[in-house]
Amino acid sequence: MNRYLRIFFCNLLLAVTCCSVNCQAQFNNTNRLKIKLDSLRLQQGYQTDTAYINTINKIAFLYADRYPDSAFYILDGIPEQCNAIGFSTGETDSYNILGNAWQTKGNFEKALEYYDLAYALAQKIDYKTALPGLLGNIGLVYLNQGNYAVALQKFYASLAAAEKVNDNRVIRSSFNNIGTIHFYQGKMDEAEIAYKKTLEISRSVLDTTGMITAYNNLGEVNLEQNAPSKALSNLSIAYQLASIKNVPDMLVAVTNTLGDAYTRLDSLQKAAGYFETALTLSSRLGNARATCKALLGLAKVQNKQGLLNIALANAQQALAKAQEMGQAQLLRDANEVVADILEKMGQGSAALPYYKQYKIYADSLVSIESERAAANYKAGYEFSKKELEFQRKTLQQRWLIFSALAALFTLVIIVLIISKSRKRLSITYKDLQHKNLIIEGQKKKAEETLSQLKAAQTQLIQSEKMASLGELTAGIAHEIQNPLNFVNNFSEVSTELLDEMKLELDKGNTDDAKEIANDVIQNLEKITIHGKRADAIVKGMLQHSRSSTGQMEPTDINKLSDEFLRLAYQGLRAKDKSFNATLKTDFDVSLGKVNVVPQDIGRVILNLLTNAFYVVDEKKKSGVEGYEPTVSVSTKKLADKVLISVKDNGNGIPQKVLDKIFQPFFTTKPTGQGTGLGLSLSYDIVKAHGGELKVATIENQGTTFTITIPV
Repeated sequence: MNRYLRIFFCNLLLAVTCCSVNCQAQFNNTNRLKIKLDSLRLQQGYQTDTAYINTINKIAFLYADRYPDSAFYILDGIPEQCNAIGFSTGETDSYNILGNAWQTKGNFEKALEYYDLAYALAQKIDYKTALPGLLGNIGLVYLNQGNYAVALQKFYASLAAAEKVNDNRVIRSSFNNIGTIHFYQGKMDEAEIAYKKTLEISRSVLDTTGMITAYNNLGEVNLEQNAPSKALSNLSIAYQLASIKNVPDMLVAVTNTLGDAYTRLDSLQKAAGYFETALTLSSRLGNARATCKALLGLAKVQNKQGLLNIALANAQQALAKAQEMGQAQLLRDANEVVADILEKMGQGSAALPYYKQYKIYADSLVSIESERAAANYKAGYEFSKKELEFQRKTLQQRWLIFSALAALFTLVIIVLIISKSRKRLSITYKDLQHKNLIIEGQKKKAEETLSQLKAAQTQLIQSEKMASLGELTAGIAHEIQNPLNFVNNFSEVSTELLDEMKLELDKGNTDDAKEIANDVIQNLEKITIHGKRADAIVKGMLQHSRSSTGQMEPTDINKLSDEFLRLAYQGLRAKDKSFNATLKTDFDVSLGKVNVVPQDIGRVILNLLTNAFYVVDEKKKSGVEGYEPTVSVSTKKLADKVLISVKDNGNGIPQKVLDKIFQPFFTTKPTGQGTGLGLSLSYDIVKAHGGELKVATIENQGTTFTITIPV
């Protein structure tokens, strides 16, 4: 068969596996599949193509558990074709799938016939991967026929074979089937253990179908244990998985079990709804066993509801299907339900034969022989596992001995290599020691250099502080001189006036004396005013000059800026009497008080003003014609911040050094006139207040520093 047909069959397989849970859609898909198969069978070459046969088997396998009639049609003539071309594995798989389809339909004798053919052929060709699954399928037939002893023997054989080839799907299925036999024998604790093992394996290999089966079976066990709420919890999970993953046969099984659960809870209307849904789905799927269970469930519900005639009809229909299949458990249950309904209808004599049949099947299913067989097979399986474990440990011990010898040989080689390498390592070690000594010496030199740098930094910072203090002191001295001059002058005048007043009093001119006394009083008032002015200046400057406490307090920024403007100006005037500059202020009167550390912000403003007066003085000295030095201070309040600007009309800052001005120790002043720490410390102080210090400059026109402080 050419590669295009192979591609078609791969796509066809994908389409089948992804088809919807909707039964009508499944039937339409089956019909389309039949048309495709019929057209392909007319072509030459497909009969001898093993890839084609394997694909057909895979498709039929998917249909066997849900649409057995479709599986029969798909496999029509396939075993014969396999036999004709000597494709034994394909023939084995075909027989196995046909057995699955017959078992779904409830024809257990026909199913066993095909399973036996498949098993014999698999043994003949040593088809080891197929044998575990075939043993499990044969066991299922005997389970459905009520022959628990043989079924258990097959299931344990299947489990042992599957463990040898590590077939998790069959291992999971074997534990589930063993649990089912325990369930039918009434041993619910053992059944629960087996089903939980099934669930554990299914989860580990992400087998959704196995998980649904395990949750459904655990729900049935919970019902027998009189734990309906626990049962509904497990069944709810099973139902959701079956619905989400679109697994129709599992959906039917879970729906039937949900019907049983609500029957136990006497929620009859809900139970009937589940059984009717299961009956509809199972009829469309052709699943005879599920159909029989749904009919029996409906009959039980209708019996409880008093709908005896309808209940009897459904129970008898279920009994007929069970007899047709020969399914022992369903035959037992169907005879019991029919007998119970007839007895309720007052037909005791008619019910008696059904009770007898019920008793026969019930006794056969819980026979001592089957329980003894279960115990024997379980013991045999455990012994087999222990024997395998012993063999595994023996093999491990042999490998350990071999590994130890190999390790010893390797160790000898390593010792020889190490012996040759030790001399080279000794030389390398001495070389490393020498290098370490050199590195240690370099480290000490680096530490000494760092210590010297730290000392120099401390000295520079102190120099910057002293320079600022010098500016401040000069300003204070000049500023306080004016009120002191007034005090001295008015004191001298007052002394002279008092002498004149004494003379006038001696002469008896009291009116003139009083006038002189009034002049003295006015002079003393002026002395008091200027004395207070001097006192205020001293107190304010002492406050600004002392070390910062780091405590924020409400501060009048306008007043602070104005005081330091005058102090900085007077400080420079004290050094150079020839210096003059125009001072401009523009204070926002709505500013109010702002929470800052006044000593720190005062130092920043003083530093910026000192720099501004320096640059305008330098420009003046350069002889620029018509130049008038001007320094401006302004404040402005915005929504959530305060701006303090210091502007000068000096030469500006060159662009090439603009990025460096806030770096420690960088200065544009001549050597000895600046430490390079003023702007760096100012930048850090403003940052500590959560603000920013920015600069805008135009060469030959001037510079503006702006302090931004958040309110």
